[in-house]
Amino acid sequence: MTNVSPPAPAGPGFVLKGWHVGVIVVAFFAGVVAVDVSMAIRAYSTFPGEVTAKPYEEGLGFNGEIHRRAAARALGWKASLVDRQEGTVRVLQMAVRDAHGQPVRGLHPVANLSRTVTTAGALPLAFVETGAGTYTARTPAMSGLWTLELTAPGPAGADFEMEQRFVWP
Repeated sequence: MTNVSPPAPAGPGFVLKGWHVGVIVVAFFAGVVAVDVSMAIRAYSTFPGEVTAKPYEEGLGFNGEIHRRAAARALGWKASLVDRQEGTVRVLQMAVRDAHGQPVRGLHPVANLSRTVTTAGALPLAFVETGAGTYTARTPAMSGLWTLELTAPGPAGADFEMEQRFVWP
């Protein structure tokens, strides 16, 4: 009979040691930090957060803005705005009525159509009076979310202001 010795028991193989765990944890958090930093850089580069050129100066004058808006509300003017598309043109039609429901004539509205979070691509709009208290403007038909900001000088410095959002297909 031949004496065959049994095979030597295999070693434990790979053993997870403390330094392995340390490397795994450090690598995981390094990946998380790298993703966070890249997302923050992309977010800031697409929108820096500043909509106005002089935010500090505008903040100082805000109390005057509050009084001016209160005077405009005291006028009691109301406006309704409808929009429709005619081919490749979007038509905005605004009707302005005073506190007694009479049309407000002779306004010279100044309007700006822009995206909601940035002033890039803003379009000035020219509203013209097309009827008694009815004002119309035309702009190229564009899709997306848009904000119309309109100001019309009123009596005694009480400017009429209006803001309207549109979602166009």
